[in-house]
Amino acid sequence: MNVIKDVIFEGTILNLVKKTIEFIEPQVREHTFLGQHGQFVTRRDYPEFVIQEMVVNACCHRVHNIKGTEIQIKMFDDRLVFESPGKLPGQVKPSNIRNTHFSRNPKIAAFLKAYHYVKEFGEGMDRICREQEANGAQAPSFRTDDFILKITIPKVTENVTENRVNRTEKLLEKGELLPEKLLDSESKLTEKLEKLLERAKSKTSSNRL
Repeated sequence: MNVIKDVIFEGTILNLVKKTIEFIEPQVREHTFLGQHGQFVTRRDYPEFVIQEMVVNACCHRVHNIKGTEIQIKMFDDRLVFESPGKLPGQVKPSNIRNTHFSRNPKIAAFLKAYHYVKEFGEGMDRICREQEANGAQAPSFRTDDFILKITIPKVTENVTENRVNRTEKLLEKGELLPEKLLDSESKLTEKLEKLLERAKSKTSSNRL
């Protein structure tokens, strides 16, 4: 694995949260594609709420008496991985994490809530899952290696094309989508893409003058 950039943030918890989010956000790309109703849809690699909530969760729930390691956030081509010292807190398990709340560091959580980084106690992970699912991506996965909790957030756009193909196939099988409409939709997409290409060529030509 080749590391492109390695950045370390230090300071107060509030500054750590702010700096981390500000560093990740510019690296999140947006993708536009043709949606199920024949209209273009724009989606991010990772929903804004998911990034903020995962950073906040890492700070709120890490175990501070584990020394020699810190919170690590790793961005891969197809996923974000949040590594935090400690295991899932209290009675929280991967199977009940969406509806079970336990605050390992309640004072930190209350502090970040005062600055509007925590919305509602106990609802963050459920909303993360809903945001991922609403954008056609898988929910987070959880794994503990020794004393490090690793939470993986799949990239949204990795599943967009596959989900669209599967959805179209099901509609065709049920007879809810006629082949003519599918061809018409693809034709409209091609037409829009050709217009965008011509606009890009025109802009490039203008810049050269």
